[in-house]
Amino acid sequence: MAVKFSNNAKTTISGSLSTSATSVTVADASNFPTLGAGDYTYVTLAEVSNSTNLEIVKVTAISSNTFTIVRAQHGTTARSFSASDLCELRVTAGLMEEAIDEKTTADEATALAIALG
Repeated sequence: MAVKFSNNAKTTISGSLSTSATSVTVADASNFPTLGAGDYTYVTLAEVSNSTNLEIVKVTAISSNTFTIVRAQHGTTARSFSASDLCELRVTAGLMEEAIDEKTTADEATALAIALG
């Protein structure tokens, strides 16, 4: 499992999204990272009319323009969204913490492998 990033990935939601939806279709997913088995990223969904109404979701798969999502991540609450609301890969505290944790774990494994010869 690896957290994935891409620069300046943003799009809009193509249709309405209920609070219980587990996937979201977007206008264009081409700037988002490619996710392999076990990979994931986080995106922020935000109302276009009031960007403080937002939710962070974990994206576990991308198929064409459809994201498979886990709702209400990093202290946010599942919300309803409408077509044309924002879907952006933003730098969030949770995203950075997980990236640092992955790097630390990889470094520790390398150091252990070197120590064990």
